Amino acid sequence: MRLIICEKDNAAKRIASILSGNSFRTEHRGRVSIYDLVWEGEKTRCMGLRGHILNMDFPEKYNSWSEVPPRELINAEPMRKVSAPSIAKVLKDLSKEASKIYIATDFDREGELIGREAVDHALGPDAVPSVFRAHFSSLTEPEVRHSFSNLTRLNTALASAAETRQVLDLIWGATLTRFISLASNRLWQDFLSVGRVQSPTLALIVDKEREIREFKPQPYWRIEAIFRKEDVQFPGNHSGGDIWKEDEALSLYEKLKDEKRGKVVDLVRKQRADKPPAPFNTTELIRAANTLGMSAARIMAVAEDLYTRGYISYPRTDNTVYPKGLDIGSLVTMLRQGNYRTACDHILSKERITPTRGSKETTDHPPVYPTNYATPQELGHEKFKLYDLVVRRFLATLHDPTKLETTQVRIDVSGEIFNSSGQVVLDPGYRSIYTFSRVSENVLPKLSRGDEVLIEDIQLQSKETKPPKRFSQGGLVQEMERLGLGTKSTRHETLQKLYTRRFIEDDPPRPTHSGDALITTLERHARTITLPDMTARLEEDMEKISTSSLTKEAVIEESREMLARILDEMEEHREQIGKEISDALLEQDVVGKCPRCSNDLLLVRSRRGKRYVRCSMHPGCSKSYPLPQKGKVGYTEKACDVCRSPIITIYRKGRKPMDVCINPDCPSKTLPEGGG
Repeated sequence: MRLIICEKDNAAKRIASILSGNSFRTEHRGRVSIYDLVWEGEKTRCMGLRGHILNMDFPEKYNSWSEVPPRELINAEPMRKVSAPSIAKVLKDLSKEASKIYIATDFDREGELIGREAVDHALGPDAVPSVFRAHFSSLTEPEVRHSFSNLTRLNTALASAAETRQVLDLIWGATLTRFISLASNRLWQDFLSVGRVQSPTLALIVDKEREIREFKPQPYWRIEAIFRKEDVQFPGNHSGGDIWKEDEALSLYEKLKDEKRGKVVDLVRKQRADKPPAPFNTTELIRAANTLGMSAARIMAVAEDLYTRGYISYPRTDNTVYPKGLDIGSLVTMLRQGNYRTACDHILSKERITPTRGSKETTDHPPVYPTNYATPQELGHEKFKLYDLVVRRFLATLHDPTKLETTQVRIDVSGEIFNSSGQVVLDPGYRSIYTFSRVSENVLPKLSRGDEVLIEDIQLQSKETKPPKRFSQGGLVQEMERLGLGTKSTRHETLQKLYTRRFIEDDPPRPTHSGDALITTLERHARTITLPDMTARLEEDMEKISTSSLTKEAVIEESREMLARILDEMEEHREQIGKEISDALLEQDVVGKCPRCSNDLLLVRSRRGKRYVRCSMHPGCSKSYPLPQKGKVGYTEKACDVCRSPIITIYRKGRKPMDVCINPDCPSKTLPEGGG
């Protein structure tokens, strides 16, 4: 019997369907599905894991935060623990019956490690000769069949790089989290998470928010005119641009305000071609899809689903150049349906299809492209939205440039020059299919040098400089890539962790009080943790492990030495770190005033993680209130007119925010269902 091991159940089901010609039988062992088929005349079983079935963790003797100081974690040896026992048992049972094992996990570092973990757990580390590896970038029938006809061996260097990341993330995260949480007395469910990639990413958000908060607007002035030629009005701006001194702006305005005519002294018309965009890699896919209202984590979850169902290629890639072997013509022909037909027909009519190329070319996976045709009815609204983006981007990379005509006009008004510009689309080119990229048109009247134009109005506009914008989730992932923070497979996960741990909120993300307090304190006393340099260097080292240029042991040892130096620095300032974080978080936790003793009411959590509100004078004052255990709760700084308890805002998905009295026994109103 042969055994095929896939990363997830839906991938296993699809591979079983492809290799068997859709003639397979499903067997269930508990909640684990096994797909029985005949492949190449031999009985074969195919099963999916649930990602990693083994987790990296410390031995139990290190679990006590009160007895084991953070420093001991630096040199502690992590161990693998089974995290999915039911899947692990089925895997072990099936492996005993198998003569050959085929690893068909995702082809990247994590996929290689997941495959190696499965083999080590089932057969032990010496079973490599009976294990084969199938590499593919899409779950389409031709590629799956090709991969199983061209098998290789597990790449131990690639798996070692992924395992190194696991070890480093555990050691850094556990050591720093334990130190910060103990120093600030934030334990149990309120612990403060600090991580190797997480902290510099959070610092980017906090530093940007600080720029916005500290920004002081500067006044400036512009002189703008409305011109008219025949029946067409068009705007113009004084060539001096922004004027930073009010008296200069007023003087110039006084000179021009009563003028009624101007003269065209220069006019330049040009045609230009706007090149189609490059193919999608992971970062650009996230950045583009984020503008459609999807979070980075959700984008990757939907992309993974589309991949395992055979609709798009592997979504975790740095590549922006299609490989030479990709049959682009067949893909376009396959997509020649529905709303894509016109674009596909145009592309197929070309004498030669020449796709655009981005700046990054790798050999592991191609850029993200569609591998099958789908309709909204097949996928549902959300998944089709992402699929449609991928299809349109793919077709755009094969389409024509957008052709534009631009006009630059200079108009003399009493010796002062005003500039006006126009732009019209001569041929939409790729934008006819890639409708997410828009170009604004501004039509000017027919003008020539020496023409006289009427002045409808001249205005002095008073303006202020604007603060910098927050990073969008897509922009933040792009910045992480630029700085070498994380990888294509982990950046969206890091961002989601910051949301889950309540260090950031909203979209675009902004720091919560706890996120701000943590980074402000770390920047003051342990700045290295908040900078990308150290993390980027470790990412480079892990890349070298994957190419066998460095060993796992050497990188982990160097990383431990780095962490020890950082912890030394933090230990020197332990008291200040703890006090600064505690004081800042205390301010965040104040919900209102206690109606019984007038002291602060605080948001707290029980050891079991339940949130509630109690008086800061507890146990002297026993006043407390329940809170809803799910959803977002806001604090209004208002008090109930009837019982003087705080008014809170309840946010529920799909409903308008609702202000209610926190007191469930208040005669005026009660908490909605789910409180307590």
